[in-house]
Amino acid sequence: MRVVSVLPSATEIVWALGHGSELVGRSAECDFPPEARSLPVVMKPRTLDAERPSGEIDRRVVETRGRGESLYSLDVPLLRSLRPELLLTQDLCGVCSVTEREVADACAAAGVRPRVVSLSPHRLDEVWASVAEVGRAVGDPAAGDRLAGSLRHRASPRGAGPGHRVAIVEWLDPPILAGLWTPEIVTAAGGLPLGPGPGEVGQRTSWAEIAGLRPDLLVLSPCSFSVERSVRELREPRLGRAIGTVRPPLGTFVADEAYFSRPGPRLADGIDLVGNLLRGEASPAPMPVARWSAIAPGVSA
Repeated sequence: MRVVSVLPSATEIVWALGHGSELVGRSAECDFPPEARSLPVVMKPRTLDAERPSGEIDRRVVETRGRGESLYSLDVPLLRSLRPELLLTQDLCGVCSVTEREVADACAAAGVRPRVVSLSPHRLDEVWASVAEVGRAVGDPAAGDRLAGSLRHRASPRGAGPGHRVAIVEWLDPPILAGLWTPEIVTAAGGLPLGPGPGEVGQRTSWAEIAGLRPDLLVLSPCSFSVERSVRELREPRLGRAIGTVRPPLGTFVADEAYFSRPGPRLADGIDLVGNLLRGEASPAPMPVARWSAIAPGVSA
């Protein structure tokens, strides 16, 4: 089967199911596993500004979406040449990828008629259900059910714990407290999530308001950013001072976005990560996480 995925989480799922060899195209953000990076890029951002400050990126996104414009472009000639039989996309967030409508328009322009499977989970169990759905889509429902079952088991609550309050931040400027499945990640790890409830969208707020919530643990995991990218921005004095007012007793950590923002198999690793941080344990390699200090910003495993 010839599969195109314009959704990073779907690309990860296909590979985890053992069907990576069937992928023939991807989005520019489909970067895991590393083998996926060799695939032709069917979808890319209209502007390449990932290194711009978070506040500037946020303003551009708000203005572009306010005009009803897409943040991404699909390569119609490439789509035509790839002749996909299955196309994996989403219809949850116009900031994260093209929408299902945009995919349908591009396929019509390319003269191809793949089966389009749109994944738009809001809750953690819906993420695991999407794993099973991809398994059915690639013709391997048994593998999908096995992987979904394994992930559900790993996501089983670890116990109430000491009731530590946890803030997961999915954008730095303005800060956005993570919603959707992330509160359930925190709960499964034994913490008390601050911000939106399960299934609710992220909550735009301020660092002063986050400090007022008095989190015991603060995890900075900006959507689409690696640890290294986030740490570079945290060296900006104004932002560093603002975050430094939070002072959570268990520390502030920077984590790769894949463990919280990307609704795929690595959300189960995100549960392990939060659990480790709540217990004061080091996270095993290769899970990217860094302790951060407003006094001496930097990386320490």
